[in-house]
Amino acid sequence: MIMDVTGVELTPGKGGVDCLGNGKHVGADGAPIPCCCDECDYLMCCCGMCDCAGCDDEERPRTQN
Repeated sequence: MIMDVTGVELTPGKGGVDCLGNGKHVGADGAPIPCCCDECDYLMCCCGMCDCAGCDDEERPRTQN
């Protein structure tokens, strides 16, 4: 599991469409979850600028996908 410094669980890849830190989700309290992309170490995964099939980062949820 990858956590942002704010405690938001990040799921990089697939253009960031299902990542809770993409700025398009709300928390349990109904408040919007801010976009975490600028500070995310995995931004390249969401932008399609990495080779996910060759990734050996075991922390990344979609390794080998």
